[in-house]
Amino acid sequence: MNILLTGEKGYIANNIAEYIYSRNGPFNILQKSIRYNSLDKLTLNKIETVIHAAALVHKKETPESEAAYFEINMELTIKLALKAKKAGVKQFIFLSTMAVYGNVRGAITKDTKTYPVTYYGKSKLAAEKILLEMQDRNFKVAIVRPPMVYGPSCPGNYVLLSKLSSKIPIFPQIVNKRSMLFIDNLSEFIFQLIKYEESGIFHPQDSQYITTSVMVKKIAKANNKYIYFSKLAGKILNMFMGNKAIYQKVFGDLYYTEELSDYRDNSYQRYNLEQAIAITEKKK
Repeated sequence: MNILLTGEKGYIANNIAEYIYSRNGPFNILQKSIRYNSLDKLTLNKIETVIHAAALVHKKETPESEAAYFEINMELTIKLALKAKKAGVKQFIFLSTMAVYGNVRGAITKDTKTYPVTYYGKSKLAAEKILLEMQDRNFKVAIVRPPMVYGPSCPGNYVLLSKLSSKIPIFPQIVNKRSMLFIDNLSEFIFQLIKYEESGIFHPQDSQYITTSVMVKKIAKANNKYIYFSKLAGKILNMFMGNKAIYQKVFGDLYYTEELSDYRDNSYQRYNLEQAIAITEKKK
């Protein structure tokens, strides 16, 4: 099977490519950066599946950056999809985001409406809607909305928590619930979408919800460090920072219901939290 994977230098794209090759299937992956290159030179006639992972993300948003988000995340996506459909590609897998739901707190269910508030989320949702309109019996579209992805050398909040666990002796104990997704679990999920020629909207997540303090404790344990977890510090932090965006980003509740992420007996959830952290900390 010939696969085009966009995002030549992206963390998720590189890990997906490495993982699919490790499955020892009949796969030939063409990994291309299309962001700054013309699609006119890209040949898709022998490609059966496109995994579109390239995107503009994690950039400080300003009014001036709106056009760039829509140009890369929406317009470039649709241009690629049109070219793929015309070339006879059978399946188009689009890496979207949990950000299409906006500033939701707590559970995201099958009834939760999309309401993005960032250019990133808005541009991804705009692309989703057009892709779904393009779908037909010969061109399947699979949209994947992962929560925060973590793993070895992954950019984002996990790196901050890992660094904190090695430097601080005390951490606030706060009970919260968050969906996260280990990179190898995401890669296995993508592998299964290809294997079973799936279409639709998907919300994969790890088998366990994350409590931030528990994750920090497991990170510290993986590195033979000891941290004291203080309920008092947690209460004080919640009292003074509870409504702040930074607090909600780290300690707030944000999760997919288990029903929403259920997929084929959840066999894609190959690694639990402790296993994922052990792998991540070993390879960092």
